[in-house]
Amino acid sequence: MKASEKKEQGYCSLAVGAFIVVLIVEWLWPDVIPFTMFQFWKLNGNLVDIVKMSWPVFAWGTGVSFLILVLKGVDYEERENAEKNFVVGFLTSLWAGVFEEISFRWLIFMDEIIGYKIVNWLFFGWAGFGMFEWIFLHISGPIANFFTLGYLSPILFNGFGWAVGSAILSSNGKFRDGHAYQGLLGFINSWFIGMFMFYLMFTYGLIASIVVHFLYDLFIDIVRYLIAISARGLSRL
Repeated sequence: MKASEKKEQGYCSLAVGAFIVVLIVEWLWPDVIPFTMFQFWKLNGNLVDIVKMSWPVFAWGTGVSFLILVLKGVDYEERENAEKNFVVGFLTSLWAGVFEEISFRWLIFMDEIIGYKIVNWLFFGWAGFGMFEWIFLHISGPIANFFTLGYLSPILFNGFGWAVGSAILSSNGKFRDGHAYQGLLGFINSWFIGMFMFYLMFTYGLIASIVVHFLYDLFIDIVRYLIAISARGLSRL
């Protein structure tokens, strides 16, 4: 089993455990998480408009993939099995869009809110100076806000509380780590894409982030397919 597949299984187990924990906490202590269990499961706005608004992300993903494939080249297997690889890529993109958004943008994220409130209380929160709250407000939060150009500032700092911002960064860190097998570029790129998906979820709902995530991966698969069949055609001239 590949390392990426093992990680995916681990995150799946983590998501299932998070679902159980969040359900229990929502039932017994509903004020701990500032959102209801299925609050994000609604679409706020027109899906077509949301997809159109996301064009810079699609352009970035397809553009970078195109450059990488052109520079790296296409091997024999990729050329000869382009159609099969595209079908597999389509199914993988669909799975990633659904599974990763449900896991990292919903379940693990909400579970992290609970975890941060607990550990912050343990580490001097009971004394009025929570260590994890201070770290987010003065270090990790401002850094993340700087690199996302302030677009997530209303979500990270205003209205929801520091634990929500910390949970976003922690959950997105796990999402980023799950793409470490893609190399340094994929590692960094996945963090920014994950933050954009959080923006979509908070603004338009989880359905929007699922669809955009699926299309992002699918467009990359389309680029790979087109380059593969083009290379195959050229190789037979």
